[in-house]
Amino acid sequence: MTRDRGSRQQSVKRHNRGLVLRAILNEGVCTRTGLARRLHLTKMALSNIVGELIGEGILSETGNTAPQAGAGRRPGRLCLSPAAPAVCGILIRRGELRAVTFDLCGRPLSGGVRTFSGRITPEDFCETLARLYREAAEGCGKPVLAVGVASAGPLNVPEGTLSPDGLFTRQHVFPAAEFFGELSGRPVFLCNDATAGALAERLFGMGRSEDSFTYISTLNGIGAGLFLDGRLYNAGIGQNGELGHMSINFDGPKCACGGRGCLELYADPDRILRQRPDSRERYPEHPFFAEGFRLTFPALHGAADGGDPLALEILDEYCRYLGFAVRNLGAQLSVGLVILAGAPGTRNRVFERTLREKIERDASAICPPCRVVESGFGMDAPIYGSAGIVLEKIYGGELEPSVTSERKSDA
Repeated sequence: MTRDRGSRQQSVKRHNRGLVLRAILNEGVCTRTGLARRLHLTKMALSNIVGELIGEGILSETGNTAPQAGAGRRPGRLCLSPAAPAVCGILIRRGELRAVTFDLCGRPLSGGVRTFSGRITPEDFCETLARLYREAAEGCGKPVLAVGVASAGPLNVPEGTLSPDGLFTRQHVFPAAEFFGELSGRPVFLCNDATAGALAERLFGMGRSEDSFTYISTLNGIGAGLFLDGRLYNAGIGQNGELGHMSINFDGPKCACGGRGCLELYADPDRILRQRPDSRERYPEHPFFAEGFRLTFPALHGAADGGDPLALEILDEYCRYLGFAVRNLGAQLSVGLVILAGAPGTRNRVFERTLREKIERDASAICPPCRVVESGFGMDAPIYGSAGIVLEKIYGGELEPSVTSERKSDA
């Protein structure tokens, strides 16, 4: 794994401050000596940065005691100060709106969620988000440094707007950066929800020691967040990661995106169920066939995890299609680890095992088998990643961890 190397030049002091914060808050390097060695900084340069961060109320130091006879000074341990500001993460996806404040170590402080079925009016959407943000910001007892927004697509990061498929009751483009900027008076950053999930895994989860991996979300369609060569792939306008719109059949049916034979047209649990006429005959009383029921992936995942035979059959076919796309990613991008968003209440890892079997069965010289694991966050990685958007700006030296920073919106 490539290590960042701190610079001793004053012109990059801001960058070095970010590296110091990353090492303390995210990597657990907690002594001045350890930091100087880790970042290749002189003790004086490191002490100047740490002193400033302590003076600003971002860090605190404990256990730094005076030397005793025959012994040197005991090294103090650096940690996040109780006075340090918070960041607010917003998650927007079909059926769920969430706002959570986090400390600069990525630990949740306060927040709330609203779930709903069907579509939501733009007015109710804005009112709900404003209420959730205020409750989260007031509940954490700290000033909010910045807001990170993770959303289902489509979204336009440079313009700060989003209009997720199937979310609103009418066509509407939500000006997320402007809305939260005016609401909070703080900087606002946006990214795709699957990309946010990958960022959470990199900062806090199973991707911490990996240079290249993909995070796959199957809650609303199929999305993928990518870390490649140690960097988050978040290019263009924020539409990267739309794995569900990878074509697996160029002569297939037309998709709403304009393409043909997209993965989501095939890896759709309800579509797979309806195209199996014999299933109703074999399982006439199965709840999947209840009037008005639509089989979603979380429902399929939960049933399969519990050993339901029909759910296992459908999951097997679902994973056959998803395996095609994962092997394509592996062949083109040399991704060796696949992290799957889980589902609430599941513990038998049936999804993980089934997808791994499909990938291994069709492995080739140009696409060797990759590791497949389920996320330790369940389906919550994107909300942690929404805070991670801000933390990465701090660690990269792009955003000072001070509430006196100027308000702005950024991509």
